[in-house]
Amino acid sequence: MTGPSLDSMAGRVCLVTGAGGGMGQVIVTELARRGATVVLVCRRMQAARLLRDQVTAATGNTDVHAMAADLSDQRAIRELAAAFSERHAHLHVLINNAGAHFHDRRLSVDGIELHLAVNHLSWFMLTNLLLDRLIAGAPARVVNVASDAISDTRAYRIGPRRMATIDLDDLQSERAYRPMHAYGSAKLAMVMCGYALARRLSGTGVTVNALHPGIVATGIIADSVPRALRPIAALARPFLLTPAQGARTAVHLATSPEVAHVSGAFFADLRPRRTPEPSYDTAVQERLWQASAVLTGLADQDRADTTP
Repeated sequence: MTGPSLDSMAGRVCLVTGAGGGMGQVIVTELARRGATVVLVCRRMQAARLLRDQVTAATGNTDVHAMAADLSDQRAIRELAAAFSERHAHLHVLINNAGAHFHDRRLSVDGIELHLAVNHLSWFMLTNLLLDRLIAGAPARVVNVASDAISDTRAYRIGPRRMATIDLDDLQSERAYRPMHAYGSAKLAMVMCGYALARRLSGTGVTVNALHPGIVATGIIADSVPRALRPIAALARPFLLTPAQGARTAVHLATSPEVAHVSGAFFADLRPRRTPEPSYDTAVQERLWQASAVLTGLADQDRADTTP
């Protein structure tokens, strides 16, 4: 993998969700190559153990650990956070890489629309549950793998003064469901709550940033194409980024000294980039934060409201 210099991560504990996907595999391998203690999370334990063994063989790093959780299931997220906390007193890097795209509107076991459950609420819940470990590990970093779909989504509602806001009245796409709209809206929620989290963690030594990996040849891209068009879309695959290329920015945000003190930013192709102007509306961010806290059962504890 080409990209930033191999910054040593020896002694750093890193947790990576969505490790079984193409980009996830590259990310955990690069972190292990840099000497980090890597905890990789896949949906199934068999896949997690197989990937652990592959990463250890490729890097010589034996401090790679497998965990499993269905991140659409809030009970599984709580169990994952508890199991990690039992084994590790510190967390230095949390990469929320898990994501999914669905053609049909489906609900999670908790009754939440799956795009919202997997692409936003899973990272929101896991990160909040592990905040004590992140703060204990400071300087620490939260890296959220978002998407440029936040720029294309129709999740914005235009008001009388043409000011756009995220539609808090239909977060679960109950009134109208369009797959890419639901996906983009969930990733937009990830970015906006990431901005809110960065404010909450100011002064703690924990940074929070998000990124667009590029148009990468992954399962999400394949799933987002209507079935009838997939034979045609397959012709474009050679022109998409490889998982290794897509992982560059995530690895950069997780390891590079250049961004050690950067927080509350969005990156693409290793560089900061502004997101749509409405995403910076702090009032809407806070309303979205509270809605997310309610949906994850964290409203009563609001663990991210931490003082240094």
